[in-house]
Amino acid sequence: MHALPSSRSSRPALPPYRNRDFLRFMLCPPLFWMLLFLVAEAALAATTTWLIIDASRDVVDKVFLVSDFAWIVGVQSASYVLGASSWIFAERAGFGAFGRYMLRFARDNRHQAALLGDTAQREQVEPFLTNEAFHIFFELVYELEADLKLLFGLLFNAAVLGVAIDAGLPLVYAAVFVALLALQMLVRKPVAAVYLAHQRSTNRMTAQTYSAWDNIFSGNRYNFRLWHHGFKIRLRDALAAQIRAILAREGLATLHGIVSLAALFSYLAWVAGDNAGNTALLVALAATLPRQIALSSDMHDLASGWNDLAAVWTRIGGACNAMRPAPDAGFLQRIGYGELRLQWATDRDAQPCANLDEALAIVDAQPHGRLQVRGGNGSGKSSLLAALKTRLGHQAFYWPTQDKLAFAFASAQPVDDDADGEADDENAPASSGFSSGERQLRALQEISLKTQARVYLLDEWDANLDARNRAAAEALVQQLAARAVVVEISHRA
Repeated sequence: MHALPSSRSSRPALPPYRNRDFLRFMLCPPLFWMLLFLVAEAALAATTTWLIIDASRDVVDKVFLVSDFAWIVGVQSASYVLGASSWIFAERAGFGAFGRYMLRFARDNRHQAALLGDTAQREQVEPFLTNEAFHIFFELVYELEADLKLLFGLLFNAAVLGVAIDAGLPLVYAAVFVALLALQMLVRKPVAAVYLAHQRSTNRMTAQTYSAWDNIFSGNRYNFRLWHHGFKIRLRDALAAQIRAILAREGLATLHGIVSLAALFSYLAWVAGDNAGNTALLVALAATLPRQIALSSDMHDLASGWNDLAAVWTRIGGACNAMRPAPDAGFLQRIGYGELRLQWATDRDAQPCANLDEALAIVDAQPHGRLQVRGGNGSGKSSLLAALKTRLGHQAFYWPTQDKLAFAFASAQPVDDDADGEADDENAPASSGFSSGERQLRALQEISLKTQARVYLLDEWDANLDARNRAAAEALVQQLAARAVVVEISHRA
């Protein structure tokens, strides 16, 4: 007989998750390949700028060759190819990051069975698991891809323009960018507050949609009206928050664009006036004017991109807050130990338990057998099973009364052993046509065949079963009890 954990051996609390911890999910080879391709793309684009300037000088000297045009087309085409290829690695980085996030969340929280029925925490956290974290990763990847493309392009092209046309141009670009960043920092907190309010409103709206299926397909007008009223309120709040976020983003981006255009073209006008007699430089300046206009637009886009990155950074903070949800501090206190009794199938008398340690001691009293949890409605029978699972961890298998647990028979898909699962039965039936009773029985069959635990915590395992299926389920529970301790709440006890 193995000693079970006591209340004094609880797992130490994990430190809060921080934004930089979240960003580590992104660190992977595809991300570094993406960066390498972006640098190469920007270098080739800057080389094109140099070739245009060199070709303009050939025009002044009347020695322009078709090969100049061919080089420009070839190098710029290569830049386009590298830019397009970088997105492949960006996608791989985003999907890989989301996979690592889900695995980390599972590893950090899978021992917190008390959270299973915590509706408030579920409403706050589940949107991140279902869609929000996925969108955060890909918005982060896309913003990084786009902003780094602009940043590298500005750096390389500004260097080329500084060498070939005027040494002051890189300084002007740098000064404009610093001014835009200063403006960005000046309004960072109010803009971040707007984005955070938008995220919260959107998550509340999304959480409301999780119950749409039940309230629509139940066909009950009363329930649907209540659900729809709550949905409309949250939808309006989300819309208002979205409009405020857009106004904050676009207003700041417009101001950035005006500042960058005014500063850059004022300097270009001064350069043209100061070099009125230098035909080669003026032709080069004219030849690169489309590139200069594009770079000015890039300055605007980059400033807007940094603003969007700030928004993503704020949303990452929300994901970090949801990474390690805190169990309800009063969870154990709500278990009515004075009303609960535990009774072994081989004993005539039920045993009281004053706390979780006493319940664990009763569970540990026999190496196998069936232990019935008895008590009135609301006495905390299901909560006791969740508390036992939290304490026992992997020593116990927990089957809650209302579950959406993954089973092979329902998915007809193999289980990945690397994800702490067992091999799948290749003859598992397809997931179609199961009544609630049939699903209950098949799940119990799979638990019996595929799992090996010292303790099984079965919450109303016989609910939804007719007499014939209940007899089959009873035999399966008895098989489990022959090799392990089965702590059960029976629907018909």
